Amino acid sequence: METLKNALSALNLNVPMPGVNNAEVLANPLDVYRTYLAEVLAGAVDCDINVAYKSIQWPNNIFNGDLAVILPKLQPGAKAEEVAVGLMKKFPIDHPLFILPFLEGVHFRVFVKPESLTRLLLPYISSRKDAYGSILSSSHACKKLVVEFSSPNITSEFQGKHLRSTIIGACIGRLYEAMGWDVTRINYLGDWGKPIALLYVGWSKYGSEEAYDEDPVGHLLEVYHKIEEDFKPEQAASKAARDEMAKEGEDKGEAQAEIESKGIFAERNEAFKKLEEGDEKLVAFWKRVRDANIDNYTRFYERLGVRFDEYSGESQIKPETMVEVEQMLKEKGISEESGGSQIIHMQNIGAKAGTAIIRDRSGSSTYLLRDLAAVLERSRKYPFDKMVYVVASDNSVHFTQLIKVLEAMDMKELANKLQHVKFSEVSRMATTLGRGYKPQGILDACEEAMTALSEADAEKLEVVGGLDDVREGLATSSLLVQELSTRLTTTHAFDTSAMASFKLGSGPDLQYWLAKLRRLLKGADAAAELSDEDYEVSAEEDPANLLRILAQYPEVVNATYHSLEPAGVVTYLASVTEQLAECLPEEADGDQDAKVTPGLAALYEATTVVLENGMKLLGLAPIAQSLPGRADTPVTG
Repeated sequence: METLKNALSALNLNVPMPGVNNAEVLANPLDVYRTYLAEVLAGAVDCDINVAYKSIQWPNNIFNGDLAVILPKLQPGAKAEEVAVGLMKKFPIDHPLFILPFLEGVHFRVFVKPESLTRLLLPYISSRKDAYGSILSSSHACKKLVVEFSSPNITSEFQGKHLRSTIIGACIGRLYEAMGWDVTRINYLGDWGKPIALLYVGWSKYGSEEAYDEDPVGHLLEVYHKIEEDFKPEQAASKAARDEMAKEGEDKGEAQAEIESKGIFAERNEAFKKLEEGDEKLVAFWKRVRDANIDNYTRFYERLGVRFDEYSGESQIKPETMVEVEQMLKEKGISEESGGSQIIHMQNIGAKAGTAIIRDRSGSSTYLLRDLAAVLERSRKYPFDKMVYVVASDNSVHFTQLIKVLEAMDMKELANKLQHVKFSEVSRMATTLGRGYKPQGILDACEEAMTALSEADAEKLEVVGGLDDVREGLATSSLLVQELSTRLTTTHAFDTSAMASFKLGSGPDLQYWLAKLRRLLKGADAAAELSDEDYEVSAEEDPANLLRILAQYPEVVNATYHSLEPAGVVTYLASVTEQLAECLPEEADGDQDAKVTPGLAALYEATTVVLENGMKLLGLAPIAQSLPGRADTPVTG
């Protein structure tokens, strides 16, 4: 606060600042401008300063102004033109922070004075460093988030939707931490249920201890694919019987039951029944499969820079909690018996028509029952304020049912704390990698793609480091940015051919600009006291526009926190590097030892802070060596 007060006093502004309820002036420099603008607006139209503050928005584009006043919000019911005319008459001509605004539609567009940016923003960012962009609001203090993500099935490949869940979920965890939340990360493995039982049936037929010792996960995938192929005819026959029953509108479930009472169906169901009953042989097999996969996943996540606080899974849900849920469902008349199964008619509890199964006719628990019990257990273990499931859209019906059932169980308060962050499950990754790949194969493919970096990129590669030394870092950065630049509703491309590029906003390009800044700053004194001449240079058009973009970073983080669309951060960082290119002296393009003035050093240092903080928010570990006093910390999520 002292640094801020000194900067404001130097600009001949009244200190202390005007009081505004929701202003985060210590975390967001644009809130400093908002507060003083709200003071001007409140005086001009004679309204409460908090009302004036709420009328000011962030345009998200420096060409549309640094701030914009929504006139209907400032004076509801009045004509925008009339309000604007009144404001123009009363707006101070020589305000230390603002150029005279102009009217555009219902917006009163406000640009800040470049001189104020240099004197306010440079010390503002310099004093916050790694904390710049984090809005540690008291409203979020001590709040608890549980985020469940990745959650692969241990019997099959690590699919494209699991990769997207991993990367998006890790980013969401970092976003909430930037907002002051206490975050617990859970990997809820698909490690229970009939797929495990089917794998056991396959192991009995195709398993080889010798092949397992050589490649545990690879062999298990091979076994599962083989038994899947054997099982397909029976599954097709069962589906045909079910469809025929639905077509004729008669209860011919006997035909379907007959099919499922023999063959692989019967073997699988019997195996799962024994597993749930604690059969030693089945439990030992399940544990072996689970441990092998977790060991494999852990190595993959480590390469990706992702960590979890807990490896949970369907298998970890206590039977007594499931019984507790079932008892509540029965007592409240929510569930009923049908054909040997325990079901819920969803239309009876206010959801769309459909039937949810709690226990199937073999007496086995279902995914829904296990997830209902998991919510109860987590709410007791981690008394959370919010729990986010980062799971593909093909599970939307499941989470709708989960929340509706909790509400019907008189647990609306708990249900309201749950959020399903969904994304497109459509992915081309399997097409790219083929069948039987392991998680490490995903990153191996990305690293292999880096060899395609063209000769035209040789100069940029030299700045970042030799390809052999930085291949893994570039590959991971490229993958993360490709994933996070794709909006949640968009198909998952996983295009390795597009990864080997220094194009604007790509992972390698962000690494290049960070490395270039550090080379430019090597030997420069970014902390030197700036002269009036230094401030004047920083207030010129290109540097001032860069500063205006840097001032937006906390707004970008806050907007992403609310939308949970990381693509906005990627787009923002691309705008930073694009404008940065306009601020480099010509000699800096070829001569890395070019003299950097104190003013430029302060500008480059502020840009380095923002670029590095944004990259870490996305999960990118900076490749270039740190400057003295700016040691890198591992990026985890």
